[in-house]
Amino acid sequence: MASAFADVALKAIEAGWNPEEVASAMVELADHMMLGVIANGDLAYDLSILRRR
Repeated sequence: MASAFADVALKAIEAGWNPEEVASAMVELADHMMLGVIANGDLAYDLSILRRR
């Protein structure tokens, strides 16, 4: 995963992004992914409760 992460960062820099922009964007993407994982888990839990009724 680290290799793919570095590849994405290097491609963004080659496309004209500065390293700070790349790091910030990647942190934001990871944060959004984590929020999605949490929301999906919450939804799955809520649905499991509703299915029991």
